[in-house]
Amino acid sequence: MPLDAAAREHLLAFADDEHMIGARHTTWIGLGPFLEEDLAFCSIAQDELGHAIGLYEILLEGSDIELDAFAMLRDPGDYRSCWLAEADCSEWSDSLVRHWLYDRGEALRWGALTDCQDGRVSGLADRALREESFHLAHAENFMARIAGSETTGHIATSIQRLLPVARGMWDIPESGDPASTGFTSRSVPELAAEWETLIAGDLARWGLTVELPTDSVVTAQTNRTVRSDGFSDFHADLKRVILLDTSAVW
Repeated sequence: MPLDAAAREHLLAFADDEHMIGARHTTWIGLGPFLEEDLAFCSIAQDELGHAIGLYEILLEGSDIELDAFAMLRDPGDYRSCWLAEADCSEWSDSLVRHWLYDRGEALRWGALTDCQDGRVSGLADRALREESFHLAHAENFMARIAGSETTGHIATSIQRLLPVARGMWDIPESGDPASTGFTSRSVPELAAEWETLIAGDLARWGLTVELPTDSVVTAQTNRTVRSDGFSDFHADLKRVILLDTSAVW
């Protein structure tokens, strides 16, 4: 079935989020605090990139645009990823907190697509949710293990810094909320409210006391049309290999 403008923008934003979060996770391969986490982040990154490919394939179906070129070679202003997915997170505590905040939201986003009338989308959502159950369990278990340890101060600082950024995940694209046409089963504000409740519940369960910000620092995203600081360098790194020979079959 054809996608209307709101559905296309929604899927593009989700695809770009999955692409960027997957790419960012790969930077920890070989650099994690221990081997188990190297392997875990590698596996999670692979899944997220697979989700991005699935969404890009739906968006590009019927066109002559090559998927890798679309994923890697668009102008920065043409991407619709949220700032949380784009963030560098060079500190381990930041990457772990980003993993938890993002996957809490990702599971809700896929869940809202499982009843989509477009079978391509609902089928991908069902498969992605099965993988997301493992991702979210990993994030929750790791966060629970370190709650109350000597690293809790670092984790609390990361949450305070990244939670306002994470709220930009719920920025509605310019074409509007896809729930208004029935493409998703729940509206973006409904998903955002549940996400906030789940985040607060996690913190209470882990015994983490964090002063939760009441406002968002990501209003400058302007419906996801503005890229975060550092995106240009990140994007240049992403396309470094494909630019060696754009006609090559790797």
